[in-house]
Amino acid sequence: MSSTPLSVKVVRSTTEFAALHCEWNALLENSPAFSVCLTWEWLYTWWNHYLTSEFELHILLLRDGDRLVGIAPFMLQSCYFRPAFHFRALRFLGTGEPEWEGVVSEYLDVIALVGEQSRVANTVWEYLRQSTMWDQILFNDLLSDSLVMTGLRQIIASDRFRSHLELVGMRYTVNLPPNVDGYSRLLDVSVAKRIAYKRRKLNRAGLVEVVSVAAQGELDHAFAELVRLHTLRWAREGKKGAFASNRFTAFHRQLAERLLPQGLVNIKLLSLNGANVAVLYNFRYRDTEYFYQGGFDINSAGKYSPGVVAHVLAIESAINAGLSRYDFMRGKPDSYKAEFGCAQASMHDMIVFGRTSKGRILATQQMVIRVLRWTKNSFRGLPRH
Repeated sequence: MSSTPLSVKVVRSTTEFAALHCEWNALLENSPAFSVCLTWEWLYTWWNHYLTSEFELHILLLRDGDRLVGIAPFMLQSCYFRPAFHFRALRFLGTGEPEWEGVVSEYLDVIALVGEQSRVANTVWEYLRQSTMWDQILFNDLLSDSLVMTGLRQIIASDRFRSHLELVGMRYTVNLPPNVDGYSRLLDVSVAKRIAYKRRKLNRAGLVEVVSVAAQGELDHAFAELVRLHTLRWAREGKKGAFASNRFTAFHRQLAERLLPQGLVNIKLLSLNGANVAVLYNFRYRDTEYFYQGGFDINSAGKYSPGVVAHVLAIESAINAGLSRYDFMRGKPDSYKAEFGCAQASMHDMIVFGRTSKGRILATQQMVIRVLRWTKNSFRGLPRH
């Protein structure tokens, strides 16, 4: 590792962002940070669909001479806490959209070439600490082994900047065995029996088929079925589902078009007697398959648990493809995902408060919220008379 200082360039235009395609993905392939949500395709597509006047591109490129060794995929967001208080937040690209149409980009991080993590983390923070452009930094859905958590967090603390770390959920990942037979041994005995029963029940009901989308010409039908089955699943609970947003749907439609030729999209349709009863919208990146979204026909096929069967079949397909993980991504601590034999890892949000006047106000506000929450929880434990 060289001791030469890294140069920092800020990418502020969509045109410059577009030109980074090959260089971005090449660095990501050689970085410890790996997630389909960190690919150029994911973040560039998000930027083009979710760009509004409140967002300003602020990607940091870190180079050692001509060699790209780090990318901090940031943007600035103008935020309003009531009409009278405006502040600027630095956050990851792919985040900050309205909750009802949120993409929920997970496992985001600062990207660094293997062996260059320390230099990249120090250079990123040196750039940020000298800037007054931000009042608050928001890092969401962080894994414990991310560069933000293992590098930046310690540097920020040593620099005595105020910050707040909060548990926001769990990552659920099946560490895949070398063969399909080994998967059932990862499950609780009762769960394994229940899954086996559900598969037999579905197979007794008629012809069961699984079709994977392999060509661009198949995407229109597959996406129509994804939206239909996803909507059916949520309508049962009186909700619209994520695809009720036209912008969310358009983002994923274009993303799938970009990723399918690379083999990074894995849409599977499960049918019973010729009618689709479940769909999984998954991604494959490096050695991992990610479950992102899905749906099933709860009205006509709910008794067969097609969603459960679809996941098991997808897990077996990932095993046969030689993958290492089937990643259910984030869930609540008591999520149904745990039953599939998942290992669990904590995920955190981290807020860093700037030394601007507004940053100090935000830090004080956060401290008050924490005190009130602690007080409320303490009173809950007191005996009532």
